[in-house]
Amino acid sequence: MHCDSLIEFEAGAATSAGHRRAANEDSHVVRRRYAVVADGMGGHAGGATASAIAVDTVSARLDAASVIRVATIHEAIDAADLAIRTRAVVDDTDGMGTTLVAAVVVEGPERSPAIAVAHAGDSRCYRYASGVLGLVTVDHSLVQQLVTAGRISSDQAALHPMANVVTRALGVDGLAFADVTLLPVEPCRLLLCSDGLSDELPARTVGRVLAGIVDPQAAAERLVELTLSGDARDNVTAVVIDVAPAHHP
Repeated sequence: MHCDSLIEFEAGAATSAGHRRAANEDSHVVRRRYAVVADGMGGHAGGATASAIAVDTVSARLDAASVIRVATIHEAIDAADLAIRTRAVVDDTDGMGTTLVAAVVVEGPERSPAIAVAHAGDSRCYRYASGVLGLVTVDHSLVQQLVTAGRISSDQAALHPMANVVTRALGVDGLAFADVTLLPVEPCRLLLCSDGLSDELPARTVGRVLAGIVDPQAAAERLVELTLSGDARDNVTAVVIDVAPAHHP
């Protein structure tokens, strides 16, 4: 029995260009075994293309794998990085790139099922379980490095003039390496989102939505709606995933 048949993975997604951007440079995909969110950089011509290439390439690689392991995810992200850099040369699109976050059902240690969360950049994964909201990912960004070093506070980071500078991204030479975190297979709810959501909504608001709206599609739509009720300075994408061990007769 494949690992992915041991986990129920129900998800909903919503996205918007926001109020200040002419186009949506975010891309996302939701499948039975995985979900991916990518936030493009480099203007619409570059950013939208980069995020779409990332999502399409990662999806193709994961779909082609009979068994997905952590190495499979790294290979898929490496392939997406190369595809973006190749396209940038063809299109002469300097600075084209994308952040990425994904949640994937994988075969973990001792062939047991697990949820792998992979990310590069400042797109995030939150986990809500047993009434507690936690952040699975740590932003690959300049301000996060300053926070980690104790040079600025988290509150100061949100207002820092370099808040949009990421230190890892697909399509940028040498910066595509993704961190992968393995989560136990136990009932929980995951949120994958671009920074257009996490920069606008406080964690307590995110937690209330994930706790209070049962349907993952409705929860994703509500998170985007709440973002749009504010400044919505950036594109915003939310994918809400309910994870639970599958029940077999």
